[in-house]
Formats: sequence, structure tokens, C-alpha cells
Amino acid sequence: MSKVKPPKSKGIPSKHLHARTAFLYQAATYLTLQTSPNDTVQTPEHLDQTHSQCSVDCSPISLQLGSDLQQVSRKAQLRLSVELKRTICKRCNTVLIHGRTATQTIENASKGGKKPWADVLVLECKVCGGKKKFPVEPLTSTSTELDSNTC
Repeated sequence: MSKVKPPKSKGIPSKHLHARTAFLYQAATYLTLQTSPNDTVQTPEHLDQTHSQCSVDCSPISLQLGSDLQQVSRKAQLRLSVELKRTICKRCNTVLIHGRTATQTIENASKGGKKPWADVLVLECKVCGGKKKFPVEPLTSTSTELDSNTC
């Protein structure tokens, strides 16, 4: 007779690392939102020297937590969710919050902006000046709207 093996749990592998990255992200976001407007941030030395002192609402501790989040995910080879990656600056590891540490604009590089499918959401980091671009889905009319317009 063969040995009866207990069923494997269907949990997440390396659950403690996922919990750690979630905590680091939440803490960095919380500290970014809790800083006073008078705080100033020293950007890391490897970035542009033109942005050496920014008057952005961001604490140095939140920058360190963002950096730790990137390091933990790389070391453990974790895949961060797309939504989480879109809210972190690649250059300075700042949590990008619209109006606080980032500005959002929609650009259309087509001739005269005539192509609605060419819209691109641009997030610009206020700490380092880095830009992230994401495609924006054009608004399409539904079949009920088309039917009501043709009658």
C-alpha cells in the first residue's frame, strides 16, 4: 500500500513576502499623504542634479519604503500587480498620487489630435520629473446609442 499524502494547500507561495510588500506600499502611501506641505525632499544623488531640492509633499521615509518595496520584490522575484506598478515612479520610487506627487495629463500625438485611439495618459513625477505613459481606451458608443441615432 502506498502512503496517503495530505492534500497540498492552495495558498499563495511565499505569502509572508506578499504581506511584506503590501505593508511597505501601504506605509509609503500613508506617509506620502500625511506629510505637511512645508516639508522638502532631497532626491537621491544618482538622479538629475537639477532636481536636487523639490518642494513636494513627500517624506524621505516614504521614499525609502518605496525603494525597499522594489528591492524586496526583485530579491524574491515577486510579480507586483500592474495597478501597483503604475503608482510607483521607476526613477525615484515615489508613490505617485495625483495632485500631491504627480500630475496627470492626456496627450494625443496624432495630427491635430484627430485620432481618439491615440490618447495617452501621462503621469509626471514632481520629485524627479520622470514621465510614465499609458494608453487610454477611447470611449466607444454602444449599440443602443447607435440604434437610437439611426431611427
